[in-house]
Amino acid sequence: MCQDHVILTQTQVETEFAAALEGERAERFVAGLPDARAAVLARVRRAVAVEPLPPIARTSGHPADVVGQWPGSGELAGEVAHSVAGLALARTAEPLATPFLDRTLEEHEQSVVDGHPLHPCCRNRTGFTAQDHLDYGPEHRPVVALRLHPAADHVVFGDWPDELRDGRAILLPVHPWQARRTKVHSIGTLDASPLMALRTLSAGPWHIKTTLSAQLTSAVRDISASSITTATAVSDFLDRTVEGIELQRNRASAAVLTNGRPDRELGVILRDRPLPRPGETLLPLAALTARPVDGGPPPIRGLGDPAGWLAEFAELAVPPLMTLLARGVALEAHEQNLLLGLVNGRPRRLVYRDLADIRVSPRPGLPERLHADPAALRAKTFATFFATAVTGLVGALDAPDDELWQVVARTVPDTPDRHALLHDPIPAKPLTLMRLDHTTKRWAYLPNPFTR
Repeated sequence: MCQDHVILTQTQVETEFAAALEGERAERFVAGLPDARAAVLARVRRAVAVEPLPPIARTSGHPADVVGQWPGSGELAGEVAHSVAGLALARTAEPLATPFLDRTLEEHEQSVVDGHPLHPCCRNRTGFTAQDHLDYGPEHRPVVALRLHPAADHVVFGDWPDELRDGRAILLPVHPWQARRTKVHSIGTLDASPLMALRTLSAGPWHIKTTLSAQLTSAVRDISASSITTATAVSDFLDRTVEGIELQRNRASAAVLTNGRPDRELGVILRDRPLPRPGETLLPLAALTARPVDGGPPPIRGLGDPAGWLAEFAELAVPPLMTLLARGVALEAHEQNLLLGLVNGRPRRLVYRDLADIRVSPRPGLPERLHADPAALRAKTFATFFATAVTGLVGALDAPDDELWQVVARTVPDTPDRHALLHDPIPAKPLTLMRLDHTTKRWAYLPNPFTR
């Protein structure tokens, strides 16, 4: 890497990434740093505007320095610095050549280059080198060779496939980054394509949620013992309860047993890969609003009349989510967890995935970690779907925001939460505060978009 380029970096992680890259990619990385800093800074400024954060003196400069003004922010500042470098590196990815509606689900997953649209740690992967980003980041479209670890001492729930067994042992897919960290041995590999979540990968007939003990965006992505032991029970409950939205069910879960307990560093949740129907394009909602690598308009703008498109989507999503909420079930229905089936570009089917973060009113048969009171259930649904997913769609569509929100309002059913949705401030996750104060229970609140 040219020393002149290293001089253009502003943080240690930017310098490390620049030094590790070569040729044209290095040139593009350094050239992209100013825009990456601006994009992350915009997320920080949004946080300052809407979240219950301590006051700070300035909101200009490198975003890591801005968040560094808060007491106790050293960890967050490091994550934001990595996010800037990771975002600049992500934007060096080659654009997809496949036309939008002809892409596979995996291609759509990997088209979301910028990551979380609101989180200042959108491309933070603490512990990753630049080469790790290139080797494992979905935006770079690698083939990842999952390590197959023969786990003799293990626990399994659900229908573990015969193809992942070796006699009495199971062959536990382990992410290669995690295998290197935990030093587990393997007896083979399984080629896979990383999806938006990075630690969830598509391999043959499955989506495999692996353990990755790295800080990605908001959390360390290991899998708790409780999640392993209850994954299929939660899936069975939702399968009996959810109407109007399809589920990507948890087929099985497994983990190495360490001291008699599922090891949170060596676990897997296995799901059947969702398949598009004939003539259907299946994609995560985030792919519709993602910023293309070439900086063009979001893909949703090429799908026809904005109000008509949004009305069709809202009719699919809003009534089932609000009805579920009335029954004491809140889904984590943001853009990554919702898959949309398009036919000729129009919304026709909705699939919900990643069942670990649902919340339910207290009931037997489900773990206490999922239990929540009515206010928390409402906040979960409103924050993930309306404050995040719908807000993202409205912002990306080329039509007046107030007109589009009224389109959504017309699809809200007459449930006990209707008045709060249409009139009260809307809760939103305080994404930056959650990284600054890991114990916070507070919410951010946005002006109600239906009454503007």
